Amino acid sequence: MRFFYKAVDAAGTVRSGYRTGENRESILRLLKDEGLYPLEVKVARGKSFSFRRRVGKKDLLAFTQQLSGLLDSGVQLSKAMEIITRLLEKSAIGPVVLDIHRLVQEGASFSRALETHKEVFSPLYINLVRAGENSGLLAPVLDKLARSLEDEIKLKADVLSQVLYPSLVTAVSMVAIVVLLRFVVPRFEGFFLRFGEELPLVTKVVLALSRGLTRYGLVLLVFLLGAAVAGLLYFLSEQGKLTWSRWVLRLPLLGPVVLHLNIAGFCRMLGMMLKSGVALLDGLSLLKTTIGNKVLAGVIGQAETEVRKGGTLARFFAGQEDIPFLVTQMTGVGEEAGNLDDMLEKIARFYEQDTRRKIDNLISLLGPVLILFLTGVVFLIALAVLLPVMKIDISTPLR
Repeated sequence: MRFFYKAVDAAGTVRSGYRTGENRESILRLLKDEGLYPLEVKVARGKSFSFRRRVGKKDLLAFTQQLSGLLDSGVQLSKAMEIITRLLEKSAIGPVVLDIHRLVQEGASFSRALETHKEVFSPLYINLVRAGENSGLLAPVLDKLARSLEDEIKLKADVLSQVLYPSLVTAVSMVAIVVLLRFVVPRFEGFFLRFGEELPLVTKVVLALSRGLTRYGLVLLVFLLGAAVAGLLYFLSEQGKLTWSRWVLRLPLLGPVVLHLNIAGFCRMLGMMLKSGVALLDGLSLLKTTIGNKVLAGVIGQAETEVRKGGTLARFFAGQEDIPFLVTQMTGVGEEAGNLDDMLEKIARFYEQDTRRKIDNLISLLGPVLILFLTGVVFLIALAVLLPVMKIDISTPLR
């Protein structure tokens, strides 16, 4: 939620602005941590909400890349934020950058300023920035974040480009099938009945489907929409998310792809945090709340408990059926050699490449199968219409 505040600083100056938090109490704590005495905190409404444009991953990538480059060149943070504010003022992230720049000028740390915009910056992003500030390695940390965001965007773009063509073919074919059954086939039904000939089985089936769609099409549409909404509401709940995550991982072809994609993300993020100076336990604690698949999130939560008791990741992973053998072995090698961060990044690269290859193979197989199936359905409908016509032309005199 977004809140409007008025507060007084140590010098007696009244300040006002906006903060993002879960509730009013969290905003009060945030202001007190910044050395401000709150006078008024209320939910922002109407025109007070100034960040309406959705900030996407590409906007976040542009901000991270530019800030990393400027800091790496020796530019001070405040000056770098001033430059980026001008560069990105017309983009979706522009107002957010402007507010962060203002907070930094007022004396807030960069990570604290990012926390006021949790709708844009994830907990992982904020914690890595905080680790970079504490270690004096903010520029390298931002560079790692930029590379991670770039890899994530590229992977999603590759998957989308692969899925786009089969999806378009499926959508167009489904529309064509509905149009044929709803509008074309009924025009021939009366024509067939006038001649009183015995209709082929395929024609009877198609005519029955056409009648059902004509009579109950609206009811079917309402039912499907209702089922979709009910399913969406269920899968948005915690139990539904867990059920969905478990079901997806058990799918014959898609399951391994989803598993490897999540493992690649986990290893990449944990390796990046370890390189940035974040402790292993802190990294696991953060990732168990940010990873998408709830089954794997539960595994990471159990791994945190095991490591906190003095165990190792490799020993815990060895007893988990959802963790591949390769991950267990390479994690063990990394822990023994003291280079777990490098080993996790190698695991991430391997599984990202493996995932791309599997997606390419899956789409290359799925595309022709979908085209053949949907083309076959359209052909059967056309055949159902043509067979009686051919029979009438041959054996029935015109009246």
